Amino acid sequence: MRRTLQPLVVLLGALAVLAVIAIASAASSGSDQNNPSSRSAGRLGTLALYTWLQRLGLPVHRVSGSFDLGATDVLIEYAPSVAFSQVEMDALAALLRGGGDVILVTGAQSIAVTQPLLAQLNVQVGAPLPEGTAVPAQPFDGTNRVHRVPVGPGYSLAPVPPLVPLLTSNSDVVAAAVQVRSAGRAYVIGDTEPFSNDGLRHGDSAYFVLSLLQRSRGGNIGFDEFHHGEGTSSNGVAAIFDGPIGVASVLLAVIVLASLALNGRRVGRPIPASDPNVVPSAGSYLRAMGQLFSRSRQRGAVAARYADELKRRVGELTGIDAHLMDGDFVAAVAASGDDRAWSLEQLLSKLRTMGASQPDASSLLTAAREVDSFERAWADRAQLRP
Repeated sequence: MRRTLQPLVVLLGALAVLAVIAIASAASSGSDQNNPSSRSAGRLGTLALYTWLQRLGLPVHRVSGSFDLGATDVLIEYAPSVAFSQVEMDALAALLRGGGDVILVTGAQSIAVTQPLLAQLNVQVGAPLPEGTAVPAQPFDGTNRVHRVPVGPGYSLAPVPPLVPLLTSNSDVVAAAVQVRSAGRAYVIGDTEPFSNDGLRHGDSAYFVLSLLQRSRGGNIGFDEFHHGEGTSSNGVAAIFDGPIGVASVLLAVIVLASLALNGRRVGRPIPASDPNVVPSAGSYLRAMGQLFSRSRQRGAVAARYADELKRRVGELTGIDAHLMDGDFVAAVAASGDDRAWSLEQLLSKLRTMGASQPDASSLLTAAREVDSFERAWADRAQLRP
């Protein structure tokens, strides 16, 4: 490919990557709006909450890869989309019995998944909750900043023991606390709006979230991403590469490699530059030419080049035209009375024979040394002539 076309190829490749990113992002934007993950910036996600708590200096982390709650004191179980196994439900119960706290947030999308957890806490789900504004059912905010919290649509909670209402909307219980055997506490919210990226900035939602964290006595706060699909097959930051970013990264890597290949770039340590003031000898020149032709797999041409170089050098010292055929050139050298014409003929014949074959590197190096020695001897005798 001509080098003038290479920038155009790279440009077209980059435009293709941008097109793929735009198409993939457009295709995934709708689904991201309904992604409840703390990595999602969509409407339902909790990235804003996770980032905000982190900036406040609270020790937050994500539970992914496995449902290990060993480093978690407060678990935010927000709109889980993956069903709980019995082992995982036992782990959550053990956290509560050990004095830990759970903030369970459910809604229309997650009510089926959270039903076993609600049953384990003896919490009953009531009627669907319309959009509205929730107010404190009793004083529970020590800073008295929680007055109006936008909610809905979601589900109300049945006001039966052991449920202790915290927020109500038109007499429907929206949020409540559950004491677990005088150990840990569970907070159940029947709507995702106060915790979501979209709802956290409205009304007193942010203060409501902080009030629950204050009542839970602090500690390490874990966002459950395991039940958002971040299992062992796709967890942590690696989950990002399952989407458009991963596709774009692969395509960019392909473009870079293609650009390097088209430009003939070496990905390795450069060869040190030699001194430009040093005049190369005939031997070094011939060796360099030998390496060049060797890489091109045309080693016979190296020997032919040696023969032409030998004739040129002898022609400079004797005044004989180096463009003559080998036989005529040797005859002209013999006619001049030089007794080395026979040796010259033998060396030229050997080089021409090698030129018609594929000699190995060792044979070429030997021939280069013979040519260099012959030229040096001829030049030394020429200098001794009066």
